[in-house]
Amino acid sequence: MIFFDDIPFHEKEKARILQALKDGRNSHAQLFYGAPGNGKLAVALAYISALLCQQPTERGACGACPSCRQMMKLSHPDVQFVFPTYSSKEEGKTGLSEEFIAEWREVVNENIYLNHEDWIAKLNAEKRNMEIRVSDAKAINDNLSFKSFYAGYKVVLIWLPEFLGIATANKLLKNIEEPESKTLIMMVSEQVHSLMPTITSRLQSVHFPRLSKEEVKNELKARNIDGADVIAELVEGNLNDALNLTHKSESLSQLAVYFTRWMRICYSVNMPEIIKIGEEVHKEGRVFAVAFLRFCLQTIRQTVLSKYKPSVENPLFQRTDFKMVNFAKIINPENAHKLLGEIDEAISDIQRYGSIKMVITDLSIRVHYLLKRGEIPEAFNVF
Repeated sequence: MIFFDDIPFHEKEKARILQALKDGRNSHAQLFYGAPGNGKLAVALAYISALLCQQPTERGACGACPSCRQMMKLSHPDVQFVFPTYSSKEEGKTGLSEEFIAEWREVVNENIYLNHEDWIAKLNAEKRNMEIRVSDAKAINDNLSFKSFYAGYKVVLIWLPEFLGIATANKLLKNIEEPESKTLIMMVSEQVHSLMPTITSRLQSVHFPRLSKEEVKNELKARNIDGADVIAELVEGNLNDALNLTHKSESLSQLAVYFTRWMRICYSVNMPEIIKIGEEVHKEGRVFAVAFLRFCLQTIRQTVLSKYKPSVENPLFQRTDFKMVNFAKIINPENAHKLLGEIDEAISDIQRYGSIKMVITDLSIRVHYLLKRGEIPEAFNVF
């Protein structure tokens, strides 16, 4: 995906970029940032493709010239891709991005909305120290000092610059402050607050907002994915999470099954089953765990509202014996408010890479107290 017209989001941002290209106002150092899974990497690649295109149109790259054909393969000689990697003496890896470029091209072609977890999974690097190293900064500086292959721009795309170490960032400053002619350093970030101020203050920044539920839903439907409405409600604008959920054929129906079972074992404080369900959700992965807890939030809110107006049963519960009218007997506005707060906090913990098993187990005990007593004992909150 290297064409602006292939990206069904961010119309305002794309229009600004296209106008800048038309006017020749191309800053030498730019930052695209925003929430994960919102397509900013796709826009960055479309922008670079248009910048390097030998026959550009009003809508960006032509798609037919040699430059465009090479960009489609992510193998343009004037574009350097830099991203978090690991080093390994056993594998003969020093940590240079170039050593992992084949895997990078493959994973980006598979899913342009990927996040760093997808990248880590691609490299089987769950226990590795991932970062962008000083050696990459040196490679960038060396590369930008050479003439371009097509006598046009030289481009460096740094994906996830939040993984830049202090020494690496400092080594890049000279090229950001005093660039060579016709060079572009493009950074694409999901955690802009983690970047050094000395870097961000020198970049022209473009914020890409979170996708709306409608945008996610429409994209899923365009791909003929079943359950698009439900998935869009659970992923908070993260199209990558939405696509990952669809890869598990049973994921959606399992949400309701897990919820029904979880509420019952929480209510009865069945510790062996609490531990077991924590392990099961852990095995399903982080995307499923967050989707499951968001589904819980949604169901609890619907249950509270059902007391004031008729509510249609969620079709995902058809495989269970869950009845909202019965669940409503133990849910009231007071404990619902506290339940929602606890689940929200658990979601944040999981997104910050806390242990899914531990988070679910701890949350289960808290849910028990809120369902049975309406409050969590003070002593429990100490831990």
